Amino acid sequence: MRSAALVALAALSLACGARTDLGTVWNAKVPRAPVTRILVIGIAENSVTKRSFEDAFAAELDQRGAEAAPSYMFLPPDERLSEEMVREVVRQRGIEAVVVTRLLKVDEDKQYIPPRTDYVSRGYAGGLYGYYGSAYDVVHTPGYWQTVTIVRLETRLYDAETADLIWAAQSDTFDPSSTADTIKSVTKAVSKRIASDGLIAKR
Repeated sequence: MRSAALVALAALSLACGARTDLGTVWNAKVPRAPVTRILVIGIAENSVTKRSFEDAFAAELDQRGAEAAPSYMFLPPDERLSEEMVREVVRQRGIEAVVVTRLLKVDEDKQYIPPRTDYVSRGYAGGLYGYYGSAYDVVHTPGYWQTVTIVRLETRLYDAETADLIWAAQSDTFDPSSTADTIKSVTKAVSKRIASDGLIAKR
């Protein structure tokens, strides 16, 4: 039964995925109407990562009421973007805001995980006394050191017409299992905060 309990705990920890926290958040707080049409630009090392990030971010913003579009649909993904190129897309597509995300750094940090005791249910054993006598396994985990990977990104939201900075944030994603895990976690956290700060208009 103890091995089954350990398997359950391991499966639970894997299902949690990466965690993204927003550190420094800056908001211009200038009275303005929320935006609807947003162009998403991800600055990445390769076009595959760029596409994946922009697709995920656009989808998260869409779920919160915006009409977001990934930049690779209109701009060459493998070229350095110029102001003129972006302005032309903004004009043609009626874009109201442009959100740009770039990688700042990837760090590794050692953290001490203290010992813990978990009580894991292993099912009903039958009868009142049987239930209380055998309903839980006790799993003791000793303390240990682990290396945590921290991916720091910067996201900036600009007014498309004036090019003024509206909103900016740095995000830390802890111990992602893959690039896809990082993308999923950070785009969800950042889009949720942009929406909660009242910058997105509902369609």
